Amino acid sequence: GCMLNGKLYPLGHIERTEDCYRCSCSQTEMSCCSIFSIPVAYDQENCKFALNRKSCKYDLVQNNNHSKEC
Repeated sequence: GCMLNGKLYPLGHIERTEDCYRCSCSQTEMSCCSIFSIPVAYDQENCKFALNRKSCKYDLVQNNNHSKEC
């Protein structure tokens, strides 16, 4: 298998890791790509984004109130 961030994954195709990556694991290497996109056009002064690992999407929230979306 392959080790990624302290977790062992089986050889072959991994559809989704705990960190929202799609990977291919062989006996010699592991290659991964993200399955999420990072927001680029947002109010950087008043908002921040955090990866929602359950949905593998970024949630854009207000800096002073994380329960409110931007």
